[in-house]
Amino acid sequence: MCSNRLDLKKSNNDYNIKKLLEIISIQLWEKKQFILFLDIDGTLSEFHSDPSQSFISHTTLKILEKLKNLNVQVIAITGRSVKIASQLFSPLDLPIAGTHGLEIKIDQKNLSKEIESINYPLIRESLKQACIPYPKLLIENKDYSVALHYRQCPELEQTAYKIIKDVQLLHPELKINTGKYVFELLPHGADKGQAIHKILQHFNLPTAFSIFIGDDRTDESGFKVINEVSGMSIKVGAEETRASYRLKNVNAVEKFLDLFSKLLEKNSLSTSQILNGENKCLN
Repeated sequence: MCSNRLDLKKSNNDYNIKKLLEIISIQLWEKKQFILFLDIDGTLSEFHSDPSQSFISHTTLKILEKLKNLNVQVIAITGRSVKIASQLFSPLDLPIAGTHGLEIKIDQKNLSKEIESINYPLIRESLKQACIPYPKLLIENKDYSVALHYRQCPELEQTAYKIIKDVQLLHPELKINTGKYVFELLPHGADKGQAIHKILQHFNLPTAFSIFIGDDRTDESGFKVINEVSGMSIKVGAEETRASYRLKNVNAVEKFLDLFSKLLEKNSLSTSQILNGENKCLN
């Protein structure tokens, strides 16, 4: 039922941050600009039984700010709405592709998909009634989707899937996205890979080096696009994936981002010293 398989593989299983930094060093040598796509839950933020309790650590936010200041284009690619994602990243102001790419906000520009009229109030009410016998199932209402979480009671997975499937059959304009402890009803156009492709087209930086870090099944289409542009796709965790590389957990992501920023900072300093030396010679 909920075990639909993607064309996945086991990527490199050693969580080798050093290897990732070596690849980045090569891109620095070639003077590449970096575009960093980041999922939120399970990547920058630990999972919580109640999604509203999730947060991004102050340390991680400071590292992301540093990366921005080092000319890295940092972009969130998340199932969260743009509104909630913006709150999680506050006070940072980042481009965000929310609701799996249905909403895209870049520098106050709206690149969101056009959504056909869908009766979400009816869908929410149907889910609400079906979940009455299961108080540990949590319904999350978004502008363009409805998610049913079973984080508080993983043994209710099959029950949650049956509930969401029964509702989806009445609304064929919607598809079911399967994530970690969640099923989500959303329009067929919602896809992180399509969102990444659209954002890359928007920035029009054909020689930039793209990185995407995500942890969930919904990130796989994003990994596919990153692989197609010869970027760096990084899976958080041990599950099968299209990603080429891995990080072990949220803490490892923070460590990698910190070392990435320090590598860029060191490179920037070295470049500055070389330029200063050349100027002195000319004078």
